[in-house]
Amino acid sequence: MLINKRSLLQIIPAALLLSLISTVLAFSFAAMMTQTNQAVLLPDMVVAMLLTAMISALLVAWKGSIAGLIGIPLPSAAAMFADLLQGVDPSVEQFWLLLMLNGLMTAGFMLLMGSLKLSRIVRYLPLPVLAGFLAGIGWLFIKGGLGLTGFDSLAINQLQDTALWVAIIFAFTLWFLRERVQPAHLLPIATLVGGVIMVTLAPMLQNQSAWFFQLEASGSLPVTGYQWIKSGAPKVDWVLLPWGALLTLASISVLSMLLQATSIELLAKKDLNLDQELRLAGGMNLLTALTGGGIASLSLSQTSMARQMQANYRLTGILIALLLLVVIFIHEHLLRWLPLPLVAGLLIFQGMQFINQWLITSGQRFPRADQTVIAVIFVVIVFQGFLGGVLLGLLLTVLLFIREYSRLQVIQLNTNLIGLTSGVERTSQEQDWLELQANRVRVYRLRGFLFFGTANTLIEQIKKDVKDKNASIEALLLDFSQVSNADSSTANSLLRLKQFCDEQKIGIFITGLKQVIQQRLQATGMVFNQPSQAGSLRLTDTLEEALETLENKLLEEADLDEQSPVKMMLQHRLTLEDKDVHKLLAYFKEEHFVDGEWVIQEGQKEQVLYIIASGSIEVGFEDPASAQWVRIKKMRPGTLLGEMGLYLNEPRSASARAVGTTSALSLTHVSLSQMEARNPELALVFHRFVVLMQSERLRESNQRIYSLLQD
Repeated sequence: MLINKRSLLQIIPAALLLSLISTVLAFSFAAMMTQTNQAVLLPDMVVAMLLTAMISALLVAWKGSIAGLIGIPLPSAAAMFADLLQGVDPSVEQFWLLLMLNGLMTAGFMLLMGSLKLSRIVRYLPLPVLAGFLAGIGWLFIKGGLGLTGFDSLAINQLQDTALWVAIIFAFTLWFLRERVQPAHLLPIATLVGGVIMVTLAPMLQNQSAWFFQLEASGSLPVTGYQWIKSGAPKVDWVLLPWGALLTLASISVLSMLLQATSIELLAKKDLNLDQELRLAGGMNLLTALTGGGIASLSLSQTSMARQMQANYRLTGILIALLLLVVIFIHEHLLRWLPLPLVAGLLIFQGMQFINQWLITSGQRFPRADQTVIAVIFVVIVFQGFLGGVLLGLLLTVLLFIREYSRLQVIQLNTNLIGLTSGVERTSQEQDWLELQANRVRVYRLRGFLFFGTANTLIEQIKKDVKDKNASIEALLLDFSQVSNADSSTANSLLRLKQFCDEQKIGIFITGLKQVIQQRLQATGMVFNQPSQAGSLRLTDTLEEALETLENKLLEEADLDEQSPVKMMLQHRLTLEDKDVHKLLAYFKEEHFVDGEWVIQEGQKEQVLYIIASGSIEVGFEDPASAQWVRIKKMRPGTLLGEMGLYLNEPRSASARAVGTTSALSLTHVSLSQMEARNPELALVFHRFVVLMQSERLRESNQRIYSLLQD
């Protein structure tokens, strides 16, 4: 991006303001990390944090995936490290060792995740859990700010400390001004004005020295990596180091950095290369760790400020780094005039922002259940420390996943034999009976991945259906054809379903089951295709086969008329006397077919239709890929076949073959023409009959397609 004179007039003020903010934050973080246990290290820690800010600003500006990114010391990492030190009370040597180990572990995680392209893991973590962590970090900032003033209990003498109240007043003043002053100007102006006021007021309120940092140390930066090479590793009990806390700190630091990066994507309306940003952050944290610095990261707030000031150029970050280098050389002079309540107030204000954004106003972005998760994690961090909060967060992450995934509709279709029928075309009498008995069978088409959460949802739904239907259900059909896989616990859930169905005397049909799922079910002791009994399991290859079997089973109990199915069909759809039926059938010729014999062949041009008198005929085609027969429909006695060829005189679009010994009545185009010439009224009745058959068939086909395709 070309930089002209006008751009420089935007970049330079932005760099000055942002470098001042980075300086204030570096001083605040350093004070928070050292004041409780190692106050004498404050000058050294200030240099370390300034160096971290300088390195991060330079490298992020130079190698960031888009122009205008700003790097700073990661606030959450500083707060967590300060909290870690309070529980360890380290020596000077251990202090620098823990700081370096924290940086090395964080850098290692970042480099590993960036190399393995695992950056997008942050997109799969529940935001309520991350919000709980960030709200807890807000508490750590407030705790650190109060600790700077010496406040660690509700003792009367501590409450009388004017530095405490000035810090609190300063923090609430910043809070009041945060929406009235531009973010880019708030901290610089407040720091300068507040610093002048506090320096002026300090001698009037109490001993001036109590309001300023004690600077007994010489302020030389310990280059930890160099010291290790020169003097060897420090002599500490490595086993007793707080590895769990360091691991937690490093993990949360990586997630915080990724959360900053994803938030910048929304700000810039452009995707960052998160893996590149992770590798970059890993490299610069490796450098800062070896030079005694803290954790470096992208900054959402400062990147946003740079964009608001129209200074989103790489040069902006480079100038910030140069200005921070100047501050490193004069930091001792600045420290001598830096009021302690000012730094404490800045930390308290930073904590208030975290808590407000992620806890207090969470109701604007999260449902009530997620708000509860955020609040619980926050409370645990306050009373049990950050490690306890992280452990709870991991548990809640699992529970949230189970809750959310279990809400997915694993049941794609829940219906009876009216909502989903087989492709067998039957007589009207048979169809009427099946409609009456449809509630005796419940069909469940499943989809997705089954695990113990969704499997339990399925079981509970089936139990509810059985209860609601007043025990009229006699068979279940579970279609697994769209189930991608299932975990091992699903087998136990289905075994519980089997036990329930045994008690209720309900048979189970399972279709479309993948081999891996079948093996898991059999491993639990489930046995398929036993002799027919209530509660037995039957496995079929296709949904069509299972539906036909269930329908045939219901029809075994039907009390059907034994008259000719052809005559029944004609008289059901047409008001014809027996003599008219005989006249009509006189134009038909009876034909017989053996099992597997072709009745119609695809591609042939033949003007003839058939009414099936006995047996069955399958309609389908041969799949070119697998060379296997694919059945589209099965025609039973009393149904019509081949009428399109008769009327349209076009090649057959599918084939039809006999199933078992079959007889059919055929009507050729010549015979139909004779009927139209000799008995036009009867021909008109027949044409009407064909139209009615086609309409009913179209309606049933549409219903079947809808049932198969609906979500």
